Amino acid sequence: MRTLAGMEQRQRPRMLVSTGPLLLSPLGWVLDAIADAGYAGAELLIGHNPDTRDPARIAAYAQEAGLDIPVVHGPYMVLLRNVFGSRYLEKTRRSLEVAGEVGAHTLVAHAPFRWERRAREWVDGEVHDEASEAGPVFAMENLFPVAGRSFSSVVTPHDLAPFPHVVFDTSHFGVAQIDLFEAWNALSDRVVHLHVSDNFGNGKDSHAPIGSGVLPLEAFLGEVGRSGYEGSITLELDCRAYLDSRAELVTFLQRERLKAESFLAGTSWEPAPAV
Repeated sequence: MRTLAGMEQRQRPRMLVSTGPLLLSPLGWVLDAIADAGYAGAELLIGHNPDTRDPARIAAYAQEAGLDIPVVHGPYMVLLRNVFGSRYLEKTRRSLEVAGEVGAHTLVAHAPFRWERRAREWVDGEVHDEASEAGPVFAMENLFPVAGRSFSSVVTPHDLAPFPHVVFDTSHFGVAQIDLFEAWNALSDRVVHLHVSDNFGNGKDSHAPIGSGVLPLEAFLGEVGRSGYEGSITLELDCRAYLDSRAELVTFLQRERLKAESFLAGTSWEPAPAV
């Protein structure tokens, strides 16, 4: 049986945590908590907070916390629809600029809506040249149907086939009722980044703690670890229950990191005994 130490010898995947579920908290506070939970890096979600849109401030907060920002998530969610403008091309170009200036290797992108024809043509033909000039790769994330309707053109592994760089989101595949192992087998050669969280199986994007939902994440992460995957992984977790206590937030983020690292190494995880 492999150990964590044995896996470290062959370049373990980089473990990050997303600032997205903490977007209403001050960025410096968030990055400090992430560092205290034992992470060396974070995935930054660009949002309404001006600090998340300013590369100099991002870099300063990250340096103070002792973190780097290898992945940036563009503001594609509905609640962020006016961040960096409402037009897909402008939003993506400005996100690529921020990602490049903070030294990120990946921009997490959502597909244009089905009716955004010009934007879809741009994504199909031109975006990767522009991304190469900015620095990070433009990586497409799988989404999911909402109320039985698929507004996004990228939900299934087949939909992701045209994209050379893929972000694989476990909870989104759970909502779409797509088997994680089948999706991984179809996409693993193009996956540059993983979003990992559990799903409660209620048709919503739960971002639940690992092991609390219906997804076979222990087995799936074990498969990812055995595959030799050397990309990055972000734990994208609902943190609302811990926002009133920094100590509890740090403990929660640390616990989820230890779970994920153990499962990637093919080892079981047991919670630390209460003191």
